Amino acid sequence: MQEIELPAGKRRRSTAGRRRGGRGGREAGFWRRHGFLRRSALALVVLVLAGCAGLGTGFIVLAAFQVGLPSVVDLPNLGPPQNSYLLASDGTLLTVLHEPGEQHIHVGLPQVSPWVIKATVAVEDRHFFQDAGSVDLPRIILAGLHDIVHHNSLQGASTITEQLAKVSFLTPAQTITRKIRELLLGFEISKTFKPDQILQMYLNRIDYGNQAIGIGTAAELYFHIPASKLDLAQASMLAGIPDAPSAFDPLAYVGVKGPNYAKLRQQVVLEAMVANHYVTQSQANAAFKEQLTYYPWQDSSPLLAPNFVTYVESELQQRFGDAYLNPGGWTIYTTLNMADQQAAEQTIQNPANNARLLREYKIGDSALVSLDPRDGEILAMVGTSNYNGSVGQINMTVEPRRPGSSFKIFTYTAAIASGKFTMTTPVLDAPININGYQPQNYEHYFSGICQVQVCLGNSINIPAVKVEMITGLQNVVAMAQRMGASLLLNPQNTYGDALTLGGLSIGVTELQMATGASVLASGGVLHQPTSILKVVQGGKTIYQYNVASNSVQVVPPDVAFIMNAMLSNNNNRLRDFGPYAHLTLPGRPVSAKTGTSDAQFANGAYSNNIEDNWTFGWTPQLVTGVWVGNPDGQTLSNVTSGISGAAPLWQSYMEQVLSGQPVLWYTKPADVVQAGSGPYPYYYLPNTVSYANQDVNCPPAYRSGWNGTC
Repeated sequence: MQEIELPAGKRRRSTAGRRRGGRGGREAGFWRRHGFLRRSALALVVLVLAGCAGLGTGFIVLAAFQVGLPSVVDLPNLGPPQNSYLLASDGTLLTVLHEPGEQHIHVGLPQVSPWVIKATVAVEDRHFFQDAGSVDLPRIILAGLHDIVHHNSLQGASTITEQLAKVSFLTPAQTITRKIRELLLGFEISKTFKPDQILQMYLNRIDYGNQAIGIGTAAELYFHIPASKLDLAQASMLAGIPDAPSAFDPLAYVGVKGPNYAKLRQQVVLEAMVANHYVTQSQANAAFKEQLTYYPWQDSSPLLAPNFVTYVESELQQRFGDAYLNPGGWTIYTTLNMADQQAAEQTIQNPANNARLLREYKIGDSALVSLDPRDGEILAMVGTSNYNGSVGQINMTVEPRRPGSSFKIFTYTAAIASGKFTMTTPVLDAPININGYQPQNYEHYFSGICQVQVCLGNSINIPAVKVEMITGLQNVVAMAQRMGASLLLNPQNTYGDALTLGGLSIGVTELQMATGASVLASGGVLHQPTSILKVVQGGKTIYQYNVASNSVQVVPPDVAFIMNAMLSNNNNRLRDFGPYAHLTLPGRPVSAKTGTSDAQFANGAYSNNIEDNWTFGWTPQLVTGVWVGNPDGQTLSNVTSGISGAAPLWQSYMEQVLSGQPVLWYTKPADVVQAGSGPYPYYYLPNTVSYANQDVNCPPAYRSGWNGTC
């Protein structure tokens, strides 16, 4: 039987696969250019070795070639890394994780179709079941000599056992030394393992092209079926691929006119099966005529929620290194809620709405992250409004940005916790100058005296700076760090008195800000965000998320309750946001805070060059943050604010996700003092009621400098 003559650039396989851990170089010298001479020389060497071995005098010669040969004892443990599977919380497959360019699904020989075994043995090593178990060295060497001299298409250049040695231990370099080592390793393998063991390892390690390592992977990638279900036509097609995976790639000929080398190779396999009496000629003819449907390998590796997937991989790396890729074989259950994720994608990746945002506000991108504040689980993550866009690979939920006034969440939490302020402490909103620092309000006007809750609700800047200064800048920083703004620990992330207005050199991430909000939503408990619930390997759970070990009380419950009371009272926002702002949810109380960062932020002065705006809002069961802006720093329109940019997206998502869920709110802690009744009473920490409506806690130095009123 003749070899298939391949066109230039589609040369036959020089190796049955690839050695794990690296690829050797190719010999481009004399022996490689003169294949006939190389094979003749190798044949001569093998004949000498065969004769020596047969006479019992060649062991010294053989020993020289055996120097440095690896032990075959660990051969079963040298298989390729297995695919790992990333699942949403409901079991939906998000993606398949694997080493770059290689996928592998391990299967036992009983799980392989008998047609695959027959086709493989027929075309690769028709004497396999007679020779594989032999421990007769001369017979093994003579078999190798036969392969060298009779290099034909019925039987490849190496036996299956030799190919297993090559793919597991050796480089692809075509040298006499490498071939002899291959023969010797094949001999050792045949002594150590049974034929079925050898064949199973071989079928799991051979390259079937298109990233498919092993027959289990090939069956899934090409036909979307398990290896056990492959019929004669499918098996004979796959068995022919390893001889030259690029040339015999069946996907390369779908819809293409001209010679179909994959089909011709299948015919060779079927003829070999007929010659070995595995099938009749009529069976072979029927299999050859069968129309096969192939699937691109990408179809077997979906990529849902791509920004979340990338985030999970980073968390896997931090926890486990690259073990999820090598050796792999993990099933990873994540926290992603598919319904929430789909709602997030519909909200953030709506082409018509995004076109409007770009047209009206020059908003080119947006991002959303949603957490369960009760345990820190990430329920939804959309890092961009267009994943396939020019900047779509950037996950904006974890990119540092200046948070604007959303940082006031930390400032006012620290202020209430300090006991220096209550929700009704009056603060004067008027021009100030603190050692040259002259902050300005976003609205460019001053409103006079306002209670702390109203100053916070309307996000007025000058009162926020006063509250920060009196509370103590470092106390605010410490509170922000405790609540999850860990980027403040970066020494390059410099800040000053403008910190409460988001004045950071680097910024913080949307996920960190959402984490801070979740502390208030959970009654003061910090749950670091998590994306991984459970990891299973080989039927054994090797990791299980434990919420108890990820729960730290970082804000007193009474302080968190008062912050939620202030941020959920829409009356506190009426001046600047109006009665029907996008910071409310129909029939449900909700806390919310916006933020807007200025591209030219300096000494608290706004230039109206808006770069980012944010909205964070929460209920006891859900925290969501939305960012809008441009990753490249292009500024937004002058009228853009959190309420006009991010808030409508936040509101739309929250309404969808919370629909049908119970309306929950917080129970007043026993130590919180309530003054008044109705829907919005005043709440105070113990021992602060006596000065609740006075400025007695304002230091004299600040009184005189600030017109006598905090």
